[in-house]
Amino acid sequence: MSVLLVSTMRIKDPAKLAEYRRAVGPMIRARGAELVCKSDNKVTDLAGNLNADSVVIFRFESMDALRNWYDSPEYQELVALRDEGSEGEFAVFEE
Repeated sequence: MSVLLVSTMRIKDPAKLAEYRRAVGPMIRARGAELVCKSDNKVTDLAGNLNADSVVIFRFESMDALRNWYDSPEYQELVALRDEGSEGEFAVFEE
């Protein structure tokens, strides 16, 4: 069963976030994930307050594939850079 990784971020340091994204994008795609949506500074609330500058959605073939990427030493090395560049949430939804 495929899963969607939904990332909502509030940007703290655009340069550090850009560095994180340059590294993480190819890493995720190399693990077979597909970019579904990327919206920077174009988030429009219809109801409530999303409170995000950026929303990114990736589809992974399974929860195991997602965890294989997220728990990998390569990704974990980027977590500090992600946190310096942004604050936000990751949520996973099964399709």
